[in-house]
Amino acid sequence: MKKRYSSTDINQKHGNELSKKLYRTISDQSKRLDDARSCARNIGDLFSPNLLIRRRKLCEYCERLIFSDPVLYGRKGEELLWRKVFYDVVSVAKKLKRCEYSSDEISSLLNHIYGGIGFYHHMISRLQTTFNIILPNIVDFPMYGIETGNNDEIAIDNNLEWAEQSLHQCLMYLGDLNRYKLEISQSSDTTLPIRYYMQAIFYKPEHGMPYNQMGTLAMNQNHHLEAVYHYMRCLACKYSFEGTTNNLISLFEKNSKYIEQLPQQNDNDDCIVLPSSSEQVKRFLARFLLLIDIWYFNKKVPKVYNLCHLTFKDLDNCLSSSKSSSENGDVPTDVDSFESYSTNSPTQLSSDALFKVTVICLLCISKLQTNNSQQVSTVTAFTLAVYSQLIQTITSHINDSVLNYPLAELDIGSKKKSKKRNKIKLRRRKLLKHASEDSESSDDDLSISSSDQSFISDQEDLLADSSEDELVNTESAEKETNGLVETQMELNKNNEASIDNQKEEVLQKVSKMDVNDMIEIISEENLLQSVTVLNDWLMLDSGILKSCGANTRSLLRQITYLLNLININITDKKLTGINLDISNIDNLRDRIPLPEDVMLRGLDFLSKKQLDWKTLSKKSLSSKEEAVLRLSKLKEFGKYLTTIDEVGIIFEEKKKIYICKSGEEEKPTENGETVLQDFSAVTEPPLINGKIKDEASACTNNTKGGQLVKMKHMGQLWLASEVSALENRVRGKASLSPYLVLDADALIKYTFMVKHLVHSRKFIVLVPNAVVSALDDLKREKPEARDAIRWLESQFHRGNRFFRSQRPQERAPIPFIKYPKKKDKEMFTYIQIIECCYYLSEQQKGATNLVTLLIGNHNLLSNGENKEFSYVGLAQTAGIAIESITQFYARSKKSSKENR
Repeated sequence: MKKRYSSTDINQKHGNELSKKLYRTISDQSKRLDDARSCARNIGDLFSPNLLIRRRKLCEYCERLIFSDPVLYGRKGEELLWRKVFYDVVSVAKKLKRCEYSSDEISSLLNHIYGGIGFYHHMISRLQTTFNIILPNIVDFPMYGIETGNNDEIAIDNNLEWAEQSLHQCLMYLGDLNRYKLEISQSSDTTLPIRYYMQAIFYKPEHGMPYNQMGTLAMNQNHHLEAVYHYMRCLACKYSFEGTTNNLISLFEKNSKYIEQLPQQNDNDDCIVLPSSSEQVKRFLARFLLLIDIWYFNKKVPKVYNLCHLTFKDLDNCLSSSKSSSENGDVPTDVDSFESYSTNSPTQLSSDALFKVTVICLLCISKLQTNNSQQVSTVTAFTLAVYSQLIQTITSHINDSVLNYPLAELDIGSKKKSKKRNKIKLRRRKLLKHASEDSESSDDDLSISSSDQSFISDQEDLLADSSEDELVNTESAEKETNGLVETQMELNKNNEASIDNQKEEVLQKVSKMDVNDMIEIISEENLLQSVTVLNDWLMLDSGILKSCGANTRSLLRQITYLLNLININITDKKLTGINLDISNIDNLRDRIPLPEDVMLRGLDFLSKKQLDWKTLSKKSLSSKEEAVLRLSKLKEFGKYLTTIDEVGIIFEEKKKIYICKSGEEEKPTENGETVLQDFSAVTEPPLINGKIKDEASACTNNTKGGQLVKMKHMGQLWLASEVSALENRVRGKASLSPYLVLDADALIKYTFMVKHLVHSRKFIVLVPNAVVSALDDLKREKPEARDAIRWLESQFHRGNRFFRSQRPQERAPIPFIKYPKKKDKEMFTYIQIIECCYYLSEQQKGATNLVTLLIGNHNLLSNGENKEFSYVGLAQTAGIAIESITQFYARSKKSSKENR
């Protein structure tokens, strides 16, 4: 039977034949162009009349082929057109370049590039009109009116997917052409290529190629941070570019070489002279990227906690430097994501850089979670610590702005509050007078700090109330200063009340301020973008918040205070300059994307709301409107926290404030030690030769066990951050260690000195388990031991990040010594204390004078009570400083005087 053909089949067959013929012609033209380019001896030869005509013809042929048969030849036609007509010319010109481009060469190359830009604008317009693709919220350049294509010429539905992909590729080509302009002419606009790449990302966020190109563009910007950010964004996309991994590895290798060149003395804790602001920023970014290299590629590197510690110090220095420069009026306005590319050596960490630091951390966490890596808890802890520092910086800025804001009038309530503060000051002066009368060092003036810039206030100066002569005769000194200690403790309570009063004063002033002025202050806090992103991340992982509730009350208190600071009425009728439906703010919050949402579009692990991206083309938000939406998101986060019982944050409707409840009661261990559940007291996981014990891997398959390991990781990094803060407070005082370990005699004989060292909040004071056991043995013989035990129990029950007990894993055998076979009880106790000290010193390897053992028996320093066993020698073998508590107390007192 003879086969019949319809007219459609005949036309399709005829079209296929024409397409094949056209493709053969294009292949022939391409070969001729390649031969002509290979004969070029200079850049001018690339723009001969013959080659210009050939390229124009090839461009026309390729366009005809693309639209005649998109399914079979669309992709091939696009690639041939781009490479043979536009890309190869620029590539060959780079090879033929001798020293610098001449003016004629620059003119020819720029004309060629501008011709390509014009052609791809035309291609986008034709794709849009032919396939009815609407792009009002994608491209920002004018387009022709939409016309319905001819369905007889092309089946729109069947080729729409190709057309959308082709349009995305055209935006990529436009970005590449504008990037080539930068290489040829330095006067070209650096934002143009980013503009097209961002449009390609916005159109198809699942494709990572635009991020790779932006990473290449930002290769030497902001000390590699920008490039690393974009490469990691590319790898996080569904369709990533296979060459990006090598690009990222190459950047990390360059960064490692810079780390190796850092002066060793910059890492020492006793370094007094700080580097310049730009060097601080560069050092922080270099160490941060080294951490990311370790985590992202899941490398097994021992002692990574020491690197975390140094990175926290650098970040703290950068933020402190930024604040001091801001107070002096030296900080330029914060650059946005486009302008940051032109910052080769920034002197400050911009909010955009910190935003990218935040996102990079979250990308690391996402990748490690996907691979079930044990290191995910370490990165989580690091991210939370950065989160804490960002919150502290924001609240500090808002506090300063509110305190410096002038109110027109003071109401009766504030006048009453002023009288109350005056009474407190009067009571303090009386207490100080009484203290000076009881002290032999009454000539020293005592100052009461009313600032909330530091936790250290009265107690620093109170250390100077006893003369050095009193330290010699310890028994009489304790009797003479009993009344003084009680007075000082009362002063401590009054000072803590003063800090709380100041926070209350700030919150009271916020309630009296005009809502427009408060929103203006908040709109200037660009770091809130990073905080809102981290809040979204925490809302998607309630397990982290529950861990925070059990282990880091201090972080939750910081969050609570921030929530109270920004807890203003954004639906107030007095609010002006807002073109939003404030009455419907909850719906708008979930629908209108903020700049940080735009930057993170396509990251599924941060996506929890269906944002309406079309709103971006209808209206651009002002900074005030952004602030209102951001405030609404922060309030939503606050409400979410109140729904998690483990977090312990409640909202008191009557006072309209958030309250962070204290932690649960601790359970005593079998030797009477109380277990602190404060996050700062949880230390690092057990290490063997710098590696985590196998129990960590065993716990990953067990939810409860894995959570415990996570807490330990998070706690160690948090503790490193606390040590960094302490070191900054005592910078220049190399003789004072941040860790102080006590023995039983120090607690029994010099309780008042121990209390002063703890209340000074300059050190982390630790009581070993062996000391607790020793006190328990002595409580029947010495009433002072019983008093010391009671005081320890009360302190540990209350929780204090500056005073804690030894954790079970905080001990390490002392190397290079032979343990005695027969040990008396005192010797055994002392060895256990040194093992605890040695463990602490090993966790921050490279630091000097990190741990000091304070003893209450002076004879031990001269080995007066044991001729066969050297206490000092054992401590020196372990690299631990050992000192009489009276001597250390005197030096601490002298240091406080010098720095007042």
